[in-house]
Amino acid sequence: MSYITYAFQDRKVIDIIEKITRIDSLEADSNLYAGGLSIMGKDDFLNPHIDNSHDSKRQKYRRLNLLYYVTPNWKNSNGGNLELWDDKVKNNITIPSFFNRLVVMNTDKRSWHSVSPVCVDNLRCCVSNYYFSNISPDGTNYYHVTSFNGRPNEYLKRFISIFDNLSRNIFSKTTCFSRGKSLMNKNVNKE
Repeated sequence: MSYITYAFQDRKVIDIIEKITRIDSLEADSNLYAGGLSIMGKDDFLNPHIDNSHDSKRQKYRRLNLLYYVTPNWKNSNGGNLELWDDKVKNNITIPSFFNRLVVMNTDKRSWHSVSPVCVDNLRCCVSNYYFSNISPDGTNYYHVTSFNGRPNEYLKRFISIFDNLSRNIFSKTTCFSRGKSLMNKNVNKE
């Protein structure tokens, strides 16, 4: 899987993604800060969330997430599918995580997304790579931590998430401390 992961960091691939998305000056993250292989098993899921806004040093804006699904013969009915939500996290579209599918997704302060529960006794595998740039998606200066929300029918989670996200953002901005720095791939072995 490391070959696949680092193939998306090749400058030729980045150039193609820049042409497709019309976003200039993209940079891959060789440290794999929140990137790499993700594996989800039966009953695993992710609630709606927006990814944190920056790289681990808070110098570059997170712009794109490339999701490459690598589980052969995966069916829509298996679950584990990407869900893209509107700004109010009320309505979504589902993108099945079919084998050999590449999804290029914006990562900005409005790109709410989730993963539906895996419904089968099998592993859904995805290779994820983030691309960064010096300029924010909307041209403004902002920072936020990964922020979660409940699904439309999860009223308590939605209410609690307001305070949880606010308190974690304030803490992170005030202390310049954020989770995940210790999880970076510092000794990258590309072979």
